[in-house]
Amino acid sequence: MELTETKKLTLGKSFIAGGVCAGLASYFGLKKGGVQACFLLGSVFFGSTIVIYLVLWLLMPKDKSLS
Repeated sequence: MELTETKKLTLGKSFIAGGVCAGLASYFGLKKGGVQACFLLGSVFFGSTIVIYLVLWLLMPKDKSLS
């Protein structure tokens, strides 16, 4: 039987904004810059991504290992 590590969606360590993009990139195994670019393009073309970002920033817990 294998022990698997459970992944948690948390805010990443980032100096830009709140760390939402860094946390999402870490959770899904993506590059942080790519996630940031998607949020930037989404906010330019669709205003709802700004609301999504703010909601995630409020709901995602801080990563205790980064403190």
